[in-house]
Amino acid sequence: MDQNNVGQDNVALDTNVEEMRGQVELGGGAQFWAYISPQNNTAQVLTSWAVTLEQTDGNWTGTISSANPQQTLQTPNLSGVFNVRVRVSLKQMVELDCQPLPDTNPNVGCNANCAAMVGIVATPDGQNANYWTVWDAFCS
Repeated sequence: MDQNNVGQDNVALDTNVEEMRGQVELGGGAQFWAYISPQNNTAQVLTSWAVTLEQTDGNWTGTISSANPQQTLQTPNLSGVFNVRVRVSLKQMVELDCQPLPDTNPNVGCNANCAAMVGIVATPDGQNANYWTVWDAFCS
């Protein structure tokens, strides 16, 4: 598993991956979920968020948001590399597009028999947020 989770709480992330493994039935297309890190009180810093994934050739797009944070997205039998856009609103009434953490991929790859994730973490000062990706977090 390529976690690319620089500075993240590995115990919480590993627990989240195991929880999702028990909830997602793999096969039939790449699947995705979003993870809000407990680090830096991320859930309290963000007022809303949206993770948009788009297959690089533009054949499929899906969004997971804070309106339905437990949602998983599944492509119609697709696999490959997906562009990631993470947009957040902060308590200071600031809305912004997040940048990937250093040493993480700005996009995410997922095979048709796998699930991948995008994690969001607030900066230590609570003035911004970043994201990271986990390619093929688990597969069947």
